[in-house]
Amino acid sequence: MHKTKKSARVMLAVVILLGSSLGLLFLFGYVGSSDVRVSREHGLKIPPSAHSFVCGGDAWMHWFMDSGAASAFEMGSKDLPSFLSQLKIRETHEGGCCIFPGNSQYKIRRPWTSGIPLKTYRCASRTGDLLDVQIWKVDDATVGVLLYTDWN
Repeated sequence: MHKTKKSARVMLAVVILLGSSLGLLFLFGYVGSSDVRVSREHGLKIPPSAHSFVCGGDAWMHWFMDSGAASAFEMGSKDLPSFLSQLKIRETHEGGCCIFPGNSQYKIRRPWTSGIPLKTYRCASRTGDLLDVQIWKVDDATVGVLLYTDWN
């Protein structure tokens, strides 16, 4: 009976430790889809109106090998000028093609990406080797943002 109680306590401690570890990974933006992860991986300040975050890629491996971070979110159109002001833009294109590599871990599909983007920016990156940004119209009050940061 004593061994059973001890085993149960050890098992409970392991479950709590694993749960806490996963919670901390999410909180600090290493897993999941959040403004914290987008900010950490792309080195950008995310406006308060931003929502509907989707993150992909393998940026956590950038210390070991070529990797990338792909993200999407929506934000208020009124926040777009301040969001763009933080970019170090190297090239600007009207419309543009897909900014994500062909690998499946970078594929992010949003309903508003079915048309042509308003603008595509190639930028210097604070966190990686390059940052690509696309702006899409969602509706009159909202824009969609796609981000891709690459580490070579």
